[in-house]
Amino acid sequence: MHRNCRYEPLSAQPLVLVLCQVRFSRVRQMARYIPAIQDAFRRTGFPIERAGKVQQVTFEPGGAAPVQMVEQQRWEYRDREETTSVLVTEDSVILQTTAYTRFEDFAEQLQSAVQTVLAGSEHDGFGVIHRVGLRYIDVVAPSAGKDFRFYLRPGLRGVPDEVFQPGRHLLHVESRGQTEAGGHPGTMIVRIVQNDQGLSLPPDLMAAAPRYLPRAGPGELITLIDMDHYVEGTFDPNSEWVMARAYEMHDHIVETFHDHVVTREAIEEWK
Repeated sequence: MHRNCRYEPLSAQPLVLVLCQVRFSRVRQMARYIPAIQDAFRRTGFPIERAGKVQQVTFEPGGAAPVQMVEQQRWEYRDREETTSVLVTEDSVILQTTAYTRFEDFAEQLQSAVQTVLAGSEHDGFGVIHRVGLRYIDVVAPSAGKDFRFYLRPGLRGVPDEVFQPGRHLLHVESRGQTEAGGHPGTMIVRIVQNDQGLSLPPDLMAAAPRYLPRAGPGELITLIDMDHYVEGTFDPNSEWVMARAYEMHDHIVETFHDHVVTREAIEEWK
């Protein structure tokens, strides 16, 4: 498969984390299949295993406050550097990385992870896929003499700071709409969210994130660009189909990022 979007390598990469989630019909006996799945991941570069019950937290849009907490079993497999990981539950597999190079490399690992879980649990013959979602988190860290508005398109900059008391303005802008992927309706959400707590990731991603370098400290204003694109329905459990949708969603995210989210001046600085 090939991308149908631009490729502009950025040496000052604003990207912090990329993840793809594939959600499928629940496998109640997933624990029975885990030994073989763990061995497959060990042989493909993920030797570090972490398993246990975790609290799955659902946040309001923008990550303001948790609204639901559900305990579930989760198995995690990390590479030696602990910058790329695979998360497996009874109804999903997630690949995430903080050492992103380009999508083609990420896609190769994604297809291997999805196929390992679907085949290892026999779900490639007996299950269905319900969701494929791709998410990119970037951080805007202004250089000297600039603020975040230099990097964002006008429609995402919010109201002027003078409307508020000095130092009391935190931006939260969200756009959500329908897209299309492989003839299926999809959804893309673009969020611009600021915090002054030094959080380089949205709250819902922090607990399970691979190792990463924080982009700011407490008391520093930080601007997150959170782009989430997904398709939902009932689909055949086919890893090739998953990859085709992932490539389409990736292309749409990239073109949206360059043409409608960040400025051309930002791209030139990051090069």
